Amino acid sequence: MKKYFFTFAVLGLFNLQSFSQGVVVNSNPTMNDRFSKKAGSLRLSSTVMKIGRIRNNESKTDTLKIYNDGIREITLSTGKVPAHLQVTLGSSSLAPKAEGWIAVVYNAGKRNDYGFVLDRFELITNDSIQPRKLISITASIMEFFPVMTADDSANMQKARWIETSYDYGRIKQGNKVTHNFSISNDGKRNLYIRKTKSSCGCLKTSATTDTIAPGATGYITIEFDSYNKEGKDSRKMNVFLNDPASPEIILEMKGEIEK
Repeated sequence: MKKYFFTFAVLGLFNLQSFSQGVVVNSNPTMNDRFSKKAGSLRLSSTVMKIGRIRNNESKTDTLKIYNDGIREITLSTGKVPAHLQVTLGSSSLAPKAEGWIAVVYNAGKRNDYGFVLDRFELITNDSIQPRKLISITASIMEFFPVMTADDSANMQKARWIETSYDYGRIKQGNKVTHNFSISNDGKRNLYIRKTKSSCGCLKTSATTDTIAPGATGYITIEFDSYNKEGKDSRKMNVFLNDPASPEIILEMKGEIEK
């Protein structure tokens, strides 16, 4: 019995080692893993460079890998590049089956925006299949707030909202609904409305002022256009403030739309 147990144990160990070795061997990235996007004869590690969250006093660098999958040399240059981007090519050309890279320095201060932003630039080549390759760059820009002392915290601007969501009930398709969201400054320094932003063109916004003095109240007016909308609906507006405790607030317009 002991002999059989020893034999099974050895076989089990051998199979486990074989499985482990197989996993290691198969874990090597393939060409599709390393260069998953194909644009003509050029392969890229990605066509979207995701910078992620970045403060408006920061710069970040990211890199894309490229590979010439064709049989002819590919020349490389860039089209017009936004001022807040610095694009560097590893080389001005790639031989067949050669690798290269594209480095991008993203300057959030020069972008001068808040929240989610999207930029693009073109990689221009002599590739007969697709000479211009479009590269997208996304980022989410936040305001930088320095480390505060106890005195700073006691005197800092502070936003207070009575409501952040408004239910307009049931309306007919094509109707427009307007609502005023009040924002008060309970702090001792000026509160600034940096920007309002929505992904839907159905929302329009205006503010009584972009500067709210200590103890004062302002209003952000949102107009919702229900054209071509139907059923239960919720639309959101992002509001960016210089309040360290709540630098971004989401205002919502919701209800039900009937044809």
